[in-house]
Amino acid sequence: MYVRDAVLLTTTPPSRTRLYRLLDQKSVTEVIPYNLGPLLATAAQREGAAQWIDELHRHGARVIVPIAAAQRVKALDLLFAEHPDTWIDGMVTELEYWNRPDRAAALEEHMLLLATMRTTAATWGHDGDTMPIGAYLGYPTEAEAARLAAAIDFAFVDYSVNDPARAWGWKRGKDSLRRRFGWLANAGVEVWPIFYANGEVDMLAALKARGTGVAEAEFRSDQAADPDYGSLAPAGFIYFTFEAMPDPR
Repeated sequence: MYVRDAVLLTTTPPSRTRLYRLLDQKSVTEVIPYNLGPLLATAAQREGAAQWIDELHRHGARVIVPIAAAQRVKALDLLFAEHPDTWIDGMVTELEYWNRPDRAAALEEHMLLLATMRTTAATWGHDGDTMPIGAYLGYPTEAEAARLAAAIDFAFVDYSVNDPARAWGWKRGKDSLRRRFGWLANAGVEVWPIFYANGEVDMLAALKARGTGVAEAEFRSDQAADPDYGSLAPAGFIYFTFEAMPDPR
């Protein structure tokens, strides 16, 4: 579950309590918090951020931090130096290179950011584990997907549809998202579809009416029936965002 505004959530007790309840119920397992910057600016704020991350862990969460630039990695490095008992469970890029007019140059920035994340994360291991590195992805080409797959452990992939029944077979122009799934999953990347409760296109009405379980079952069923990619499966599902999501049915 993406959290749109970590600062607002941490200062709003009812929202924080609701998130913890969902974690305790195992309705949510991953927390991906946006707007962490203000929580990392000073030593006092980093102490508060560390306490919140620790609290998320006590409720069973895995905390995946979105990374748009190397400065965020540096800020996290400082936080962990100051609070060595605090950890996160992964990092995911938020650099949308496919939307840039200088796509080739932007992809190189993305690959460099992934390399920085990988190198720094190697110094942050928790309980002997290597921290996984991932990418939020929209619409890579097959060649781009091959490069990315060699650099990441998991991918959160965009499905901007208003009906779960359209998700598996959805196309964006000529881009078949089933092929995107196959390129990544066949390369050993864990693939997590993103379902949107808000956005330019979202499935909020369907999620309210039928719940997340139906949405996920529809995707899995459609994929299982695919003659080319039926043997693959998503690692899980990501929702955007916590603030917009209805309670589980």
